[in-house]
Amino acid sequence: MKTKLIFLALLVSMCSSPAQESEDIKIISLSTTHTEIIQSLEAQDTLVAVDAFSEVDFPVEKIDAYTVTAEELAPLNPDMVIIAFDFNGIVEGLESQEINYVLLPPAKNFEDVYSQISIIGEIVNKKGEAYSKVRDMKLEINRILDDANYEDVSVYHEIGYSYGIYSVNSDSLIGEIYNALGVVNIANSEEDPFGSGYPALSEEMVIQSNPDYIVVGHSDYLNKDLSIREGWGNISAVESSNVYFLDDTLASNWGTTTVQLVEELSNTFEESAQTNVYSDQLLLISLLFLVIMIYVLTRRNTKQKV
Repeated sequence: MKTKLIFLALLVSMCSSPAQESEDIKIISLSTTHTEIIQSLEAQDTLVAVDAFSEVDFPVEKIDAYTVTAEELAPLNPDMVIIAFDFNGIVEGLESQEINYVLLPPAKNFEDVYSQISIIGEIVNKKGEAYSKVRDMKLEINRILDDANYEDVSVYHEIGYSYGIYSVNSDSLIGEIYNALGVVNIANSEEDPFGSGYPALSEEMVIQSNPDYIVVGHSDYLNKDLSIREGWGNISAVESSNVYFLDDTLASNWGTTTVQLVEELSNTFEESAQTNVYSDQLLLISLLFLVIMIYVLTRRNTKQKV
């Protein structure tokens, strides 16, 4: 609640005082997603520091978002610090240092994505650009979803393996994407006691579910041959080579690249659907050929008897 109040107070201040040029605003982004959004709105001049994993093509200080303290950020004199997680007690530290901040956690659905882009637009005085960005994203995502219908495809999406198997369900952005595509997500049936959107699964559950497709959205398992995992070789997705490795950044961000994420996942299942169509057509042709051969042989035998 305090975070929201601080952010709302900042917006009121922006609206009630002379407009501050975006390049005069000093922002620290400790989130790759929100650094991405700021750049997409062409407001990178507002950034005085970003987290170490943010992809930028201009000189800016990089900070370890996992370990940095508010005391270390204070000398940069930021107008706003954007965070996605409360790592290392950063929220308490920012409040203690009386530094304005906004906590924008991982999006659970499309509306969260659009809302956070709008919020960033407010912060960097790019409200119009943010509105246009959201409008275009909605149109493009709706276009992709309108063409998608993969009801006969089941998927297991993996976000962690080495320290336990974790997946995504309907309470996460990627889980919502699967639902919107019409894909059967095997993790939706598993218990998620904390409602995190990222349930823990057992290997037995994955094997028994026998998904048609496996999407791996992490790099902590370097061997891409999933058949070497005990019991996984007989999973339909592994047998059919329907295992897809999603780009780490694309899989973990929830900003403007959400359009690309939806498109890549849709294209993945579309290839599978097309393969199934071609297989069905080949089967029909084979059956037709068999019927013709039986007819020809039957006619020949009949003539010989006569």
